[in-house]
Amino acid sequence: MSFLPFLLLQVVIFVALVVVLRRILSRNLTDATAHLQSLSAGYARRHDELKQRLAEAEQQYREQMTRAKTEAEQLIQQARQEAEASKARLLEEAHTESERIVHQGLQTQEALRKEVEQRIESRAIERACELIHETLPNQLRRDIQSHWLDELVKNGLPQLDRMQAVEPIREARVVSAFPLGAAQRQALRQWLKERLGREVALTEEVDERLVAGLKISLGSLVLDGSLASKVQQAARRAQNSP
Repeated sequence: MSFLPFLLLQVVIFVALVVVLRRILSRNLTDATAHLQSLSAGYARRHDELKQRLAEAEQQYREQMTRAKTEAEQLIQQARQEAEASKARLLEEAHTESERIVHQGLQTQEALRKEVEQRIESRAIERACELIHETLPNQLRRDIQSHWLDELVKNGLPQLDRMQAVEPIREARVVSAFPLGAAQRQALRQWLKERLGREVALTEEVDERLVAGLKISLGSLVLDGSLASKVQQAARRAQNSP
């Protein structure tokens, strides 16, 4: 009879332990479930956040790609415009340079033509003077020189009046086709003295290429009274006349 109460006590204790354990397990299970739900909700929020961030990143990527594409197209268009402008500028510069070269070539050609004409003219005049020198008798050339000296002494040259005030002359260089005679030298010296207002020293030279007549150098002024000069002047007037 004493064993039964003890068995009942053990049963009661066992049942109590089962109830307590069940409550503890139930509470732990509830807490674990709540924790799992909380974790699941957190994971869901993080998943949504990550998904949203991914969507935003994809949107930003698309916007950046669109912007980069637009900028690239603008740069390409700008490069094309600059290339066209550079091409046009280079073509214009090349055209201008070609025109300059052509103009310069024409100028050079014209200068060469004039130079050749001047050389031909000069040589032709020289040859004409040589022919006159070879053709005219010596005495006739002497007579022409004497006549021109007489005209020079008689009529004078107006250039001396303008030169006298600005350039004092002390020496005259005389180049004649024939040596001056004593009377011619004295007449020329007197003529220069009257025109210049002072005595001047004469330096004489002979140059048969003058054909007849003479040239007088007074400082920077050259008075050419030679037949060669007359032929040159006549040839130039004939060339320039219509």
